[in-house]
Amino acid sequence: MKSLLSILVLLTFFSSKANAQNSLEGIWEGGITVPGGQLKIIFKIDKEGDSYSGTLDIPQQGAKGLRLDPITQSENSVSLSFNAGQITGTFTGNFDSETTISGDYSQGGPSTPFSVQRTSETTKEPEKPANETDLIIQNGDIKIGGTLTLPSGDFKAPLLIFSSGSGAQDRNSEAFGFKIFSIIAQSLSEKGIPSFRYDDRGVGKSTGNFGKATLDDLASDVEAIIFHFKKSEKNNFRDFTVLGHSQGGVVAGKVAAENKDVIQLILMGSTAPSLSEILRYQVEFAYEPTPVDKSLIEKEIDAREELMKAIAFENDITAAKAGYNQAYTDILNALPEAQRNSIPDIDAMVKTQTNQLEQVYSSPQTKSLLFYVPTEDLEKVGIPTLVLFGGKDTQVTISQNQAKIRKALEKSGANYQIKVFDDANHLFQKANTGLASEYVFLDKKFVDGFLNQLSSWIIAN
Repeated sequence: MKSLLSILVLLTFFSSKANAQNSLEGIWEGGITVPGGQLKIIFKIDKEGDSYSGTLDIPQQGAKGLRLDPITQSENSVSLSFNAGQITGTFTGNFDSETTISGDYSQGGPSTPFSVQRTSETTKEPEKPANETDLIIQNGDIKIGGTLTLPSGDFKAPLLIFSSGSGAQDRNSEAFGFKIFSIIAQSLSEKGIPSFRYDDRGVGKSTGNFGKATLDDLASDVEAIIFHFKKSEKNNFRDFTVLGHSQGGVVAGKVAAENKDVIQLILMGSTAPSLSEILRYQVEFAYEPTPVDKSLIEKEIDAREELMKAIAFENDITAAKAGYNQAYTDILNALPEAQRNSIPDIDAMVKTQTNQLEQVYSSPQTKSLLFYVPTEDLEKVGIPTLVLFGGKDTQVTISQNQAKIRKALEKSGANYQIKVFDDANHLFQKANTGLASEYVFLDKKFVDGFLNQLSSWIIAN
């Protein structure tokens, strides 16, 4: 699964220069210098009258269309604020010219260089295809912005609703320029299959706060979409297919198990175990190259899980934090001398790490997922289900997920099919290693046979 946001939230620009000609309007692209390279950042900023509005993309984090609000400018001093959960950061810089801004980024600790360059004076998107209509659907106080894509001829299948993976995603589930859901939607429409995709809460045209939305909240958004189309006079549907990618498969499975209007389920690189189990696997994988005794690594991972449990069940968090502090301290002290000496203050690093984990695990969404087991929903679905895996997926691996999903679907009695695309990564692109670090360099298209597998299965079932 794509990693949770761990950087960039309150962004502040200011400059002592006084050149009123400089403007923030347009698309700005650049990067923050991080260990091992650059973290790409894209600002898309519009101006109406004297006011700015805009969004932030962090492609390597899989984040797209995160709202910047407020945005203010006084001569060459500008301020942009962004909120995602409980993590904050600050960018400080100045206009080097009308088209470049540079400075330093900090997140409550040491700063790191940052620069952006204006690559376009407008943020306008290409014209929307004629078969697409943008809608706003209400879910209580929440507005869900999405796009309905319709075939030009007869409809051959139910309305398919997309549910995106972890992290706040736009309606296209765009990652590194690869518009996953948009490409699928147009491909399906050519085969007579209608679809609806939507922005996650707090992204694009959707309101609310994604980080504060629980699993129940995310499922209720899909339920609200289903209700809307059942009652719509113009675009009325009675039956639905739900497609969930990655963590979106958890949402899709929950809705399919509880809503009888869902007659097909598609799990695309979706997970079987709880989030806590997935995180354990991911941390073990990350520690593999670390030259530290494996027993110390196991103790650190066990201490993480104790911290998760303490936060999720609100039980003696202070003791769990102390236990994790000690386990992580032992890891750092066991590093080779050169690595250990490169850490200015081990105690400070341990404290920062523990506090960051507490923040992440304490978010309402993470708490709701930590010990939620998706296969318990799959045991109840009883409807045709298509399960898709990438053979080179390093985020949702076949070894950790396929057998458990198969067992759950057999118990449900569902008519199911499992298909593995051997060369595909988590985004179902043709991959080399399957690692997330190569996503940005891959062709923005699906592995051969993927789109045809989707449409043919939907029509046949």
